[in-house]
Parts: sequence; C-alpha cells; structure tokens
Amino acid sequence: METRKTSKYFKYAIGEIILVMIGILLALQVNSWNQMRLDRIEEKTILSNLHSEFQENKILSTQNINLMKGAMKANKDLMALMGSSGDELQKHNLDSLFYSSLPAAQFTASEQSISNIIQGGRMNIIRNQEIKKLLYQWQAQLDAVEIRERALDNWSYQQILPIMSKYISFKEMDANGNYDWAGKSKLKKTYDPLFQSLEYENLLDNFLFLHLNNLQEIEKANIIITQILDITKPYTK
Repeated sequence: METRKTSKYFKYAIGEIILVMIGILLALQVNSWNQMRLDRIEEKTILSNLHSEFQENKILSTQNINLMKGAMKANKDLMALMGSSGDELQKHNLDSLFYSSLPAAQFTASEQSISNIIQGGRMNIIRNQEIKKLLYQWQAQLDAVEIRERALDNWSYQQILPIMSKYISFKEMDANGNYDWAGKSKLKKTYDPLFQSLEYENLLDNFLFLHLNNLQEIEKANIIITQILDITKPYTK
C-alpha cells in the first residue's frame, strides 16, 4: 500500500483465483467424462447380459407355448370323445390323453439380470427409453402369466382331478411320464361313466378356456421377449 502497488496485487490474486477455478472445472469435467465412459461400459455389459438372459427366456417361453398347445389339443380330443360308447373309447389311448391334458410345467423365466439392475439402482444407466419401457412391461406380463397359471392349476387340482380320480387310474396315467411308481393297476377302472358325465364335459369346457387364457398371456410374454432381444442385440457386438 505504501508503494501504491495494491491494484497490482489484486490483479495477481484474481488471476490466481481464476486459474484455481479453471483447474477445478477441468478436473470436474475430466471426472464427469470418465464417469460417463464407465457408465457406457456398464450399460453395454448390462444390455449384453439382458440379451443373453432373454435368449434363455425365449427358449423357455417357446417350450411352454408348445406344452400348452399340446395340452389344449389333448383336452379337445377328450371333449370330442364325450358321449362316446365304450367301443369307441377303447380305440384311443385315454391314459396318454389324460396325461397330456394336465401339464405340470410352469413358465419360470430367468430374471437375474433385471433383479440386479433394479436392486442395484442401475436402471438410470440405460439411456434407451424403449428398453426401459419393455422391461417394465415384461415384469407386468410375468405377473399376468402367474395369475393365469394359478387359475389353471387351481381348476386342475380342485375340479378336474377329483372327478377323474373316481373312474381312472392315476398310476396307469402316470406311466406316460415314466415315473418309477407308475404302472399297471390291480384295481378296476372304468372310463365309460366319466365320458357320459355332463359335469365332466362342463369342467373340460372351462379347462380349455383357462388353457387358452394362459396360452395367450405366455404368447404376449414371448412377443416382449422378441422385442427385447431385437433392441439389445446391437449391444452384444
């Protein structure tokens, strides 16, 4: 102050502050750029994992669709035999039809990658909004499939199997599944009353309706799987 160099020192101080600020901004920019680079690497890994997982789900859904179609065909064949004579019934392998009409498999999709994304809070890493939309649709569709499967199972165990158990041998029916406890029964069985029962015909009718509902929901899930596979394929390269 004595030598009147105050303005010179102020300019020097301001210059130092500006340099420090520029350094901080550059460091932040570099850090932001590096984080974006890491996010893009993680995004590619996430979407590649999703693609692999949904390839597996495609196989599972296709198998389940074929199983449901086979069950529907068996139930339609049984429905066509309602009211048939004993001679006509003997021309058919009824145990095989009964076995095919009661599919035990459920659509258990692989969800490990999606669970990791959601539980890890990494959904924001995915920039493609369409992929996010499909993933949410997928989870909602799985819930719909589960509801239909539960209705089908309940009808099978609570309605179909009880009336069948009065007339047929489950032991002989299960021989179609190669179970070690299955085989020829020493007890008498009679198909005729079952195929003359209006109650069984009505139960079959609703069973087919529930099968159709279940099949439709699985087919919707299969469509979403295909869409996810298509949109994530570029990230596997």
